[in-house]
This record gives sequence, structure tokens and C-alpha cells, in this order.
Amino acid sequence: MTLCVYALSSPEIGRVAVTGIAGERLRTVAVGSIVAIAGEMTRPPRPTEDNLRKYDRVVQGLSRRTPALLPARYGTHVRDLYELALILASRQMPLRRRLKTVRNRVQMTVRVPANSNVIRLVRSTGKTNESGAEYLRSRARDAASARDIPQFEPLRAAVRRWVRGERVEQQGGIATVYHLVPRGSVDAYRRAIEKKAADAGVRLMVSGPWPTYAFADSW
Repeated sequence: MTLCVYALSSPEIGRVAVTGIAGERLRTVAVGSIVAIAGEMTRPPRPTEDNLRKYDRVVQGLSRRTPALLPARYGTHVRDLYELALILASRQMPLRRRLKTVRNRVQMTVRVPANSNVIRLVRSTGKTNESGAEYLRSRARDAASARDIPQFEPLRAAVRRWVRGERVEQQGGIATVYHLVPRGSVDAYRRAIEKKAADAGVRLMVSGPWPTYAFADSW
């Protein structure tokens, strides 16, 4: 048996009536001010399209029950309650900060065409002789480069008042911008970015609101 972890939450989540991707009953495990939502399964779930869709439905259901939710990476699992409690106890402060960041906020996802030589994924250079300071500087340069999407700049300015966090990545010539937005500002955000895109002649696709997948990080 294994415990599949779906998300971390603040204590306000209370009783969970949602079932897991295998139909298993979900339980809450509270340690300090962090609550994990997990379900017992015979083995870790396989990454099939059907399972991924079920996982998203579970996380969507959980996100409607609490003001602060950090989705776990799909397939996150632990051996038992003891291991889960140990992880939560050892990471209280960073998890509290992450939950505070996403509290009462949702993710909006914007996709625009991008020149692959303009935007890059943030990654290590792989040089083994880098000092710690050089490595951090290279990561900072990559992060700044990843945000450099010329055609997105006027759109970014149009929604800046609502954006509480941003992540950017590129794949196959498409730039994906993830914005952390207050729940109550979703409609205003969408209207503003779509209007500015139309005025600027920028093709884009806006989706959301979603649970804060891009801002959960690995815990």
C-alpha cells in the first residue's frame, strides 16, 4: 500500500468529501499549520491521460474548499503516515510561506507565439567549475531572459495591477506565462489582457482560473 498525496492546504479545508483518482477515500493529515490531503492506493498511479484528468478534477474540487491550496506533483506518494508527517514537520516554514503566497489566488495561463532564440527555460549551465556565486548569477540571467518576450510586454503592463506572481517557460516556439491572480479579479484580468492583445495584434490563448499548479513547486 502507498499514500498518494494530492495537495497541501491550510487548516480551513475541514472535512474532505472528494474521492481520489482510484475512487479511494481521501484523508487529511495535519501537522502544525499544514494539512496534507492523501488517499491510500495499492500502488502509485500510472501517468495515463485518464488518470491525469481525474487528478485535475480532484485538485479542482479541493481548491474550491479552501482559500489556500498547493497541488502536489502528480504521482507524489509516501510509504505511510509516519513518513508524510515527518516531511510536513521538517518543512513547516517554507510550506507556510508558499500557502500564504497562493492564498485567495488562482492561476491564469497565457500562451503566445515566441521566438525560440529569445526565450529560454531556466536551467543550469552544467559547468562543473562554476563557483556558487557564478551559478546563482547564471540562474538570475536565465530567469531574466525567460521573461523577455517582446510581444508580451504591452500585455504584461495591462494586467500588472492584478498579478501577484509570474512564471514563464517556452517549448516548441510557444511561450507560456503563468500569472498568480486574486480570485475576485479573474474577469477583469481576462478582459484587460484580451483587449490589449487585440489592440496590439498579438495572438494569444488565455485559460483559467486553475489551481496554482505552476506556483506549488516540489515539496
